[in-house]
Amino acid sequence: MSSLSNGTNTVDSLAEVFRCFICMEKLSDARLCPHCSKLCCYPCIRRWLTDQHQQCPHCRATLRLHDLVNCRWAEEVTSQLDSLKINEMTKQKREEKDKCELHNETLTVYCSSCSKCICHQCALFNVTHTGHNFLPLDDVYKANISIINERLGHLKRRHVELICFTQDIERNSENVKAGKDERFREIRNAMYTMQLNLDEQFKMKLNTLNIQRTQMTSQTEFIEHALHDIEHRLSSNGKAEVIEKQQDLLNSIQ
Repeated sequence: MSSLSNGTNTVDSLAEVFRCFICMEKLSDARLCPHCSKLCCYPCIRRWLTDQHQQCPHCRATLRLHDLVNCRWAEEVTSQLDSLKINEMTKQKREEKDKCELHNETLTVYCSSCSKCICHQCALFNVTHTGHNFLPLDDVYKANISIINERLGHLKRRHVELICFTQDIERNSENVKAGKDERFREIRNAMYTMQLNLDEQFKMKLNTLNIQRTQMTSQTEFIEHALHDIEHRLSSNGKAEVIEKQQDLLNSIQ
């Protein structure tokens, strides 16, 4: 937890460096004072230099608008810092989920006798687990993840197959359309009744292909939604939560 806290504090400290020293908000159209290297928003410093004396509000050195350095890279840096902060907070929340409710210790043991994730203190001193069989939580987590990933692999392959089938249907649809045009050219001088029959055949074939395409597209969208949901749950849930909800995750993959 301390390393996560330190990481978050480091990102926060860096974010403070890229904060306007006038409005104390995130930089907007960043400018840098060439004398003290302090960063500020262009609207803020422009208003200051227009309304006040021609000097930097931080170091008090003589300063004019044309002296300011345009920091185009600052916006990208602040964006990266925001992403880092979000990642650190997500990681911290995941680890907080893997805490023992009784001892506030990290869950490191899996009690196979009662199918629960516990901490080392529960395993050693809690009479509830006396005589139970224990396994390293990481090993159980890896085994569960392996099973889930195997199912995900099958699901992803099915997803690819559906996409290929859909593409085949698209090509078949185009071939049917091309065939219709070719047949029209061949029987342009044929009897009117033959043309009507051919139109009817074309419509039936195209309708069948459209139905198949709709079905494949529906299945594809359903699988994409399931993949996104499962991968999100795997990335956001803690190890204990993944183990406890393994069957739920596996059922989602069916």
